[in-house]
Amino acid sequence: MSATTVKLVISSEVRLVDVVHTASETMAGIAGFEEDDALNVGIAVREAVINAILHGNRMDPARKVEVSLQARPRSIRARVRDQGAGFDSGATPDPTVGDNLMRSSGRGILVMRAFVDSVDFKFLEGRGMEVTLKKNRVGGKTKSSARPSAAALDNGGIER
Repeated sequence: MSATTVKLVISSEVRLVDVVHTASETMAGIAGFEEDDALNVGIAVREAVINAILHGNRMDPARKVEVSLQARPRSIRARVRDQGAGFDSGATPDPTVGDNLMRSSGRGILVMRAFVDSVDFKFLEGRGMEVTLKKNRVGGKTKSSARPSAAALDNGGIER
């Protein structure tokens, strides 16, 4: 199977995060990830999109967030790009130490790194910050080789 790619462009509105999450989880399923791992991919991409909306684009609905999801038989790659000024990912406070433990935010990068195999940040001059997330599937049968369940067929192809 060759790569399957989906591209989304959304305005910087938090209400659109669920659309990207669902697409990410579905694409992880296409790549053959089991339900739990597909959910983890969705959560990691969700965090990247939330960061792009809140921190990159400062919730300016005129600024866009571009998301590219590429599923291969044993892996998925997600790229999330905002139109902001960028940041130094190494300078973000560690949410697991000191007073940061009590903060209600600041765990997005930690969550991304916990749920996928690699997280890379790149500032693209004049084009914003780009986050690339990658996850590889290890072992097990691929879902794409199995027949979809009745529940998936009744739910627009999405198996939960």
